[in-house]
Amino acid sequence: MADKLDIIRIKQARGRLLQNLNLFYPSPVNVRTLYRTVCDDPMYNRALLQKDISYFEQKGYIEWVDDKLGGADDFWQKVCKLTSSGKEIAEGTQTDPALEI
Repeated sequence: MADKLDIIRIKQARGRLLQNLNLFYPSPVNVRTLYRTVCDDPMYNRALLQKDISYFEQKGYIEWVDDKLGGADDFWQKVCKLTSSGKEIAEGTQTDPALEI
């Protein structure tokens, strides 16, 4: 089980991801570009990014734009964008306990 420091780091990384998706909104963003926005933490790696992106997708906070065009084979090449419910979370008009510190 993750300790409190790990939990805080996860929530901070997810917050940074949502903030950056919100900066691009309504435009889509490449996953590799999105990763570069949070890579200031040496503990944050591709596996963690994939978990966070998967969480956002399951919650309906993002949608895959490239899937509408046939989909990218490589995770780094995939393109996503914030949904309207994701924008509400990013702007704080709605809350998600898994993102609150």
